[in-house]
Parts: sequence; C-alpha cells; structure tokens
Amino acid sequence: MTIPFWISGGRTIDLLNIQPEDVSAELLADALAKLNRFSGRSPEPWSVAAHSVLVERLCPLELGPWALLHDAHETIVGDMTTPAVELIAASGRLPHLASVIATVKGRIDRVIGAAWNVPVRSVSHELRRADRIALQAEAILFLGVKPVLFDPHDDDEIDRAMSILMELQDLRDWRASRELWLARVEYYALLGGMSPPKAPTASDALA
Repeated sequence: MTIPFWISGGRTIDLLNIQPEDVSAELLADALAKLNRFSGRSPEPWSVAAHSVLVERLCPLELGPWALLHDAHETIVGDMTTPAVELIAASGRLPHLASVIATVKGRIDRVIGAAWNVPVRSVSHELRRADRIALQAEAILFLGVKPVLFDPHDDDEIDRAMSILMELQDLRDWRASRELWLARVEYYALLGGMSPPKAPTASDALA
C-alpha cells in the first residue's frame, strides 16, 4: 500500500515511506512559507514559517533547530487548528480524533528529525511554552483577540514576543519568511545543530 502525495517539480512522495529528500530544507521552506496561520483569517498573511522563526527566537539556543521544525509536519497534514479538530471530532462522534492526529504528526516528526539529524523535542516544556506564547502574541497582533492566559507568568514573555513580531513585519511576505527560515536553518547547520537533507535534482525528477 502507498499513499501518493503531490509536491512541486512533478514529483509525488509516498507518505508511508517518506525519504530524506522528500523533507529537504527547500521543500519544507517553500511549503511552510505558503501555509497561513489561523486558516488564513488574519488581515494579512502570516505564515507557519514566520511563526516557526518566532518560536525559535523565544527558545534557548539548544532548542532552536527543533523550534524551526516543530510544525514541519504541517507541510503534509496542513495547519489543522484546534477548533477545526474539535468540530470534526464532534460532528463525526470521534472522541479520539485529536489523539490520532497527534500520533500521525509524531510519526512525521520522527521521520523529519531522523532525516535532519535533529532530536525531536516536541514534548519539551520550554518549546511548548514558547509555542503557546507565540500563539497568544500572534492572536493579539493579527486578530485583535487576547486569549485566556494559561499561566500568569506568560505576560512578560508575551510582551517580548510582541516586540519580536514588530521586528518581523517583513515576514508577512511569504518570500521573506521563506528566506529567513532558510537562513536560520543555515545558521544552525553551520553550528552543527542540524544536517538538512539535499533537495532532489532535476535528473532525480526524470528518473
């Protein structure tokens, strides 16, 4: 059994047998930069690539490589918002849907982590907190909504995230977010923190 998945360059990948070249930096960057947060409902585009850079900025250095990759599974499953998952679960009487989706994301994370030689840190308390703070800052800036704080100690970090967001205004252009995401990947690769797999060549596509 295979599950074919179309990608650019006239190629398909098998989701049951993802290869390192299927999750190259170029392919991930392009897809993450074109995926919008909040299902595209912000007044201006804000990409998952830009969000990943924000989370990276909020994390300590050792978590930076996985912070850039923590949502890379969305290049395959999409940015499924929590309300959307809850709606599907409720409509189909599927109480375990969120758990199934988390399992699929985790499987893809492990493939990407192995291909990039980066430890999967999705359960890291620090990374999850940075992701939560980034979400709240983005909701304030882009949607005008202040979510209920999960932790009152988040206030100062949300202010810091808001400041970073103001610095990253240019990332509303998907090309800018793509290039900055790739630049941060290159930075960590030079530090030895990740080894991005090579993108397929034109000859590979014809093979």
